Amino acid sequence: MSLYSIEIIQVGECAVDALEDDMLILFNKSVPADAAEYCFVHTHDELRGEISVGGEVVIDNKSYPITAVGDAVNQNLGNLGHITLRFDSADQADFVGSLHLSGAQPSTLNVGSTISFN
Repeated sequence: MSLYSIEIIQVGECAVDALEDDMLILFNKSVPADAAEYCFVHTHDELRGEISVGGEVVIDNKSYPITAVGDAVNQNLGNLGHITLRFDSADQADFVGSLHLSGAQPSTLNVGSTISFN
């Protein structure tokens, strides 16, 4: 069973630019207007467990192993659906809200794309 499963409902104007820099910024529908342009806005889910190293994130059926988890990832994802996925295989989180993954970032995400945290 997935710990958290979402669908993209809005893509901010600058969100794909951030993705090209290996950052996928997520926020639920409560995203502040000034931040929305940088985010992939999604449906919110209930966090059903702890996201941790050794787990995986599945984006549109492609799996990315989790290599590092920032100290605030679980709290931020559970409360606001707001974290940054970094596709850099780092073994230490650079920011408290960063979740680091192994693998090349997706080229793009669209409305209807799905992401699950396992």
